[in-house]
Amino acid sequence: AGFVAALVIDAASGSLNSKAEQRAKQLTALLTALGPTFIKAGQSASIRSDLLPPTYITGLTALQDQVPPFSAKEAEAILDEELGEMARKRLFGSAGLPARPVAAASLGQVYKTKLLSGTPVAVKVQRPGMLDIIALDMHLIRDYGAPIGKLFGVPGDLAGTAEEWAKGFVAELDYAR
Repeated sequence: AGFVAALVIDAASGSLNSKAEQRAKQLTALLTALGPTFIKAGQSASIRSDLLPPTYITGLTALQDQVPPFSAKEAEAILDEELGEMARKRLFGSAGLPARPVAAASLGQVYKTKLLSGTPVAVKVQRPGMLDIIALDMHLIRDYGAPIGKLFGVPGDLAGTAEEWAKGFVAELDYAR
């Protein structure tokens, strides 16, 4: 509510343009804090210059390549759950993953490491709890956001858009295909 309230105050005081850069940074931080679904929405919005002012496009562009990583310990725990700890150690040894990924994105991150054989590999690890987070976000958007959007005259089919997003997210999370 703080971001929206700030926008309303800016509009009422005639300072929308002068505070746009500050609000764009706040929006980017808010979407990052809300998690992967909202980061993806921000990434999509960052290329829609027909919908948003340039300052917001610039701010949201940070979501393309500046998503905070989760810890290597969490990544190893996810690998242990997926592969089993023994299999992970047979593949990568007991040293574990590097402390920092080479890339962090909305749905996962990538580590550069070596197999025990010495072969360099990239290991892509999903963020913890991704399917549950996306399922909840899509439920909230579809079942609550869409009716509220209609009430306020938001154009388009928000529920249908949420369904399409959900299909895309699930496909993106299928690292085996």
